[in-house]
Amino acid sequence: MSATKLLVLGIVHLSGGAHGYQVRSELQSWGAETWAKIKPGSVYHALKKAAADGFLTEHAEPGNSGPARVLYRATPRGRDEIVELVRDGLRRTHDPDMLNASIAMLPMLTRSDAIAHVSERVARLEAELVVQDEWREHPNRDIPEHVREQAELWAEHARTELEWAKSLSKRLSEGAYTMADDPGSWRTVPDHLKMRS
Repeated sequence: MSATKLLVLGIVHLSGGAHGYQVRSELQSWGAETWAKIKPGSVYHALKKAAADGFLTEHAEPGNSGPARVLYRATPRGRDEIVELVRDGLRRTHDPDMLNASIAMLPMLTRSDAIAHVSERVARLEAELVVQDEWREHPNRDIPEHVREQAELWAEHARTELEWAKSLSKRLSEGAYTMADDPGSWRTVPDHLKMRS
């Protein structure tokens, strides 16, 4: 649910306001149903829940030829929640859906914040690999040999992810991507899209 929540909040914020159909269409165009396992119905549930939690506001608008449509806009709490979810997804291991969602919303963070949280992920992966190496060197003899293959598989995944995270941190340090504190950041909604008081 966190990956869906992050992506839904992020799309609403970055668009300056969106209807459920627009959020769903945008996520489908990104292929999020594959890499974040988002189902179309979960988008509408996430929008309603985020509004109930105070992360989004709801504004009824007349429909073209049918019932009224709901326009959602991110609240300041919602924008803060996006940032916290991206941070959490970058540092949390073993949750590929949340990592993918966090990468999609990476520019919501300042450069230094992104580097710090990717670096935390690197440290966690390194620590987990130490534990895995210890386990592989001194396996529990009660565990069937073929089950030990899972540890080998996980260790390979972790090593690959570790190299990727180090590479991402380096690219960020070298100025890759437009981040929240960079000119032209996509974190700030352009004036013409902001909700009028």
